[in-house]
Formats: sequence, C-alpha cells, structure tokens
Amino acid sequence: MQFGKEIGVACSSFAITNIDDMFVLVTFFAEATTSNVMTPLKITVGQFIGFTVIIVISMIGFGLALVVPSEPIGFLGLLPLLLGIWKVIDDLLIPTEDEEPENTNAASMKSIFKVASITLINGGDNIGTYIPLFSQAKGIEIAVYVVVFYILLGVWCLVAYLIMGQKRFLHLVQKYIHWVIPFLYIGLGIFIIVKSECYPWSVEQIDKSVAAQPGKLILGIVTAFLLLVCIIAMVWFKLRKRSAQPTSIDGDPAIENPSSSSTSIANSSSASLVDRASSSSSAQGPSSPHGKPVLRSTVDEHI
Repeated sequence: MQFGKEIGVACSSFAITNIDDMFVLVTFFAEATTSNVMTPLKITVGQFIGFTVIIVISMIGFGLALVVPSEPIGFLGLLPLLLGIWKVIDDLLIPTEDEEPENTNAASMKSIFKVASITLINGGDNIGTYIPLFSQAKGIEIAVYVVVFYILLGVWCLVAYLIMGQKRFLHLVQKYIHWVIPFLYIGLGIFIIVKSECYPWSVEQIDKSVAAQPGKLILGIVTAFLLLVCIIAMVWFKLRKRSAQPTSIDGDPAIENPSSSSTSIANSSSASLVDRASSSSSAQGPSSPHGKPVLRSTVDEHI
C-alpha cells in the first residue's frame, strides 16, 4: 500500500463530496448565532453522527447497491425545504411572541438530530462515491480513508465556525439572519433534490413502467399536493397557536410591573392613613408633651 497515495485519494474524495457540506455547516453556525439551543458543539456532534451513518451505509452499501439505489435519498431534501417554509411562516408571515425554549436535554437532542439528519440527507453523493471506493480497497486502505475523512470533517467544522467568527461578518449575520435562514433552508432542500437527480430518476422509472409516460405529471401532482397539505397544516397550526395566546396582559401596567404597582399602592395607603390621622388629631385636640398630636405620632411609628 502506498500510504501517501491513499491519503491523497481520501482527501480528494472527501473534498469533492463535501464541498457543498460547507454551505450546510455555515447555515447551521449562522443559526447558532441567534439561538441558545443550537450551539457550535451540538452542530459538530450532529455532523459527526450524520457522517458516521454515511460511512456505515457506505461500508455495507456496495453489497446493497443493486437493491437500493442512492437516487431516492434525494427526496429527503423535501425535509429542509419544508423546514425553510415553516421558518418563513413562523418568523416572517405569522410571528408569535413565544420565548425560545430553554436549553434542556430534549431540545439539545432535537438540535443534534436535526443536524445529523440533514447531514445524512445531503450525503447521497458521499454514499455514491464511497461505496465504489470501499469496494475497490482493502481493509487497511478503508481504515486510512475513514481516519482521513474524520480529520477533514473536523477541519470542515472549524473552517465554517471561523467564517462565522469574523466580527463584521457576524454583525451582518446577526442583523439579517432572521430573514436569511428560512431561504437558506429552502435553498438547501432544492440543492439536495437537484444534485441527487431523484426526480429525473423517478420519472425514468415511471415512464419505463407505464406506456403513456406520465412520470413528470405524476411527480408534479404528488409534489404539489404534498407541499400544499404541509403549508396548510403549518398555517393552521400557527393561527391556532396565535389565537390561543393571552392578550389581556398587554397594556396592563399593573401586570407588566407588579413591583412598581405594589410600591405605589403602599405609598398611597400610607399617605391616606397619615391624612386621616392628621384630620382626627386636629378634631380631638389633645397633644403629647412634645407638642405633637398623639395619633399622628402613632401613625408615624407604624409607617
């Protein structure tokens, strides 16, 4: 085995299949700048988990490639596309005043799973490249490939993090990311679908099975119906959630600032008590040996 040659093959294979993954990582790190749940550590963990699944599938995939083609994996690109549509509805069209969920274990696992799943969805070309690469390699060569892949994956995460660490760039991201992230996810979903060629492959399979060749029509109708149902469900959910929010709290200063309210009530009560004590002492006339009304002194002590 030529060690240097195998490292070169591993580096070139990783770079070719993961250059688009840099865009995915930058998207995640951009979201992390405005999120308490999505953090750089969770993005990195999710990336490594998703890539590990890709490696496992690739190592056993050359035996299953004849049964399970890689093209249909591209249909999972509809998931980030729908996620982007949800963010458009949630953040831009029908915003609500929900606070960001706390950094709980469930939220952490959900963010890690999101990164891992999108990494796997975007890994169709990785699987398609790694399967023939592993099938032509020996055991030690596969080990070299895997080690180099994981090292380069860490470098990829570091580069994406450093890009987002530039102060000027980060300032612009934090200012406009609220508007940009939804369209990044939509673009990512479209990119995965187009890159995988899942639609042309499916059209070809349908046209081979049916003489009328209705592949484009069938896929167009199914896709439009699926997207329409999902969008309607998203809008309905947001409108229902928005209508369920309490509105009587808004504009009520007593509820918005209960401490100031309590202080003003206590002050007004004290002033009223002093006024009544003064009136009572004036009407009764008797004074203390120091020349002050007895009732007024008593009230002052209570205050």
